[in-house]
Amino acid sequence: MLERFNDRIGELEAVVREIAIDITTGTLVERLEPKRIWERAGERVMRVDELLKELREYLSIMKPERVPTIQRHLTSIREHIGLFKENLEMGTLEPMENSRKALEELRQALVEISDFLSLCKEVRATPSPVISRVLSLRGGRVAEIPPETWARMEHLSDLIKSTQAAYQDLAELTSRMENQLDAIRSDYENLMFSFKKKEGE
Repeated sequence: MLERFNDRIGELEAVVREIAIDITTGTLVERLEPKRIWERAGERVMRVDELLKELREYLSIMKPERVPTIQRHLTSIREHIGLFKENLEMGTLEPMENSRKALEELRQALVEISDFLSLCKEVRATPSPVISRVLSLRGGRVAEIPPETWARMEHLSDLIKSTQAAYQDLAELTSRMENQLDAIRSDYENLMFSFKKKEGE
């Protein structure tokens, strides 16, 4: 497991480096239409999303006490990636402005992915003591591990996954509520502005 975890960290680093060099640096790309930017970046951005999902599973197993922190990182990254796609798909009379906004969201996502990679390396170096012991046993005297230990580890893994899923649902709900509140606030401010304008006429 550790070997695959390490490979995925390396692959994510490589993909992020490619995107940073080829897509988000300089002003040339910002002059491309949204469709052309997606053609250049889309496949790699989708690969990033796949790698993030897989790394989340490894992190949750190796450091279950950090699940809330892990999920916060991923929620923020996905919000930026979502806005990147949204700006590229949005119909507008100013496609270059959409390209600029999309690339800014992608740059922000890459910054946060860099922080996420640091977390991955920290967990790789210092997994939870119990998990570290189990991994050590799996790498050596597997036959000596009591069946009860494996049963408890499987139960712990199930608890981690269910907690992670519940936390993700909560994070997504909170994000939707914040967006709705922003929309309500904006409508209220527009109505107040209109009302005051009429009073002043």
